[in-house]
Amino acid sequence: MAGPPFFMKLRRFIAIASVCVTLASCSTVVPPNVARTDTSSWIDATAKSASQLLYVSDLGTFDVYVYHFPSLKLAGKLHGFDNPQGECADASGDVWITDTQSYHVVEYAHGGAKPIARLADPVGYPGGCAVDSATGNLAVMNLYDFSGAGSVLVYKSARGTPKVYANSNFYYYYFGAYDRKGNLYVSGATASGGYLLGTLPAGGRSMSVVNVTGGTLYFPGTVAWLGSTLVLGDQRCNGRTGSCFYELRVSGGSARITGMTPLRGSCDVVQASVGATHVVGGDDAAYCRKRRSTIDVWPYPKGGNPTSSIAGPRVPIGAALSVGAGR
Repeated sequence: MAGPPFFMKLRRFIAIASVCVTLASCSTVVPPNVARTDTSSWIDATAKSASQLLYVSDLGTFDVYVYHFPSLKLAGKLHGFDNPQGECADASGDVWITDTQSYHVVEYAHGGAKPIARLADPVGYPGGCAVDSATGNLAVMNLYDFSGAGSVLVYKSARGTPKVYANSNFYYYYFGAYDRKGNLYVSGATASGGYLLGTLPAGGRSMSVVNVTGGTLYFPGTVAWLGSTLVLGDQRCNGRTGSCFYELRVSGGSARITGMTPLRGSCDVVQASVGATHVVGGDDAAYCRKRRSTIDVWPYPKGGNPTSSIAGPRVPIGAALSVGAGR
């Protein structure tokens, strides 16, 4: 892949450790001391009864923005994070947000303005997360751990002390998703930046590497399941500026690329929400030096130009779609 090595392209540095922790494929450094003019969380009165809400984390302000979906009208803002990044929603519409530099994962009810749970990460820097709809287990992907290479943490029923899993081929762990059988799939990379896909089987004791065929992914991104199809996001599609999504058929320890969804005009879509007819998430424009990042909706699986777009947070990272009481 052309350009700087993987670890040199990460955006934001942890001041006390002089190392960087962000999930984005970018070279722009966000200042560690962010000026905040509004320090209160707020959610509008209609959010709790809304059928769908889109949550987008912002490394530019350390806030999480909440939008009505599909209108993309701003519904609120959640404050009080220290580097919010990846997100995931459970079957009841609760949303988990990884707060990387506080070493916690925080849970919010659909349309709620205050946390309802907070889990400590005892070993590293949480980046992505996934919820098993069958068991309620919460998986957290540590970009890397305090001692070096990252890991995957699984909290039984999204509570208590997690079990820690890893694979020696991985150094960085990004995002993940459970399939219908409770198997967890995780995007990550080697220490030198080579893309890896891993899996933790339901009830398994160790992770293994999944062999990806039919194409090349360059920079870890979104992991999602649509029925029996695995969907993987690539922040650097074809090793260039711009993002895309791949559809894969999984069989045993292999996954074969069967289709591709181009996100035309995108710069860096770090984590998006993937639905049957759309891909929605933030497009981080800082890497491309555009005027403003955006929140975009692309048709899926066709791809192409966004069907709708609004001005977004400064540095959008994670995105999750919460389906609530009004569904």
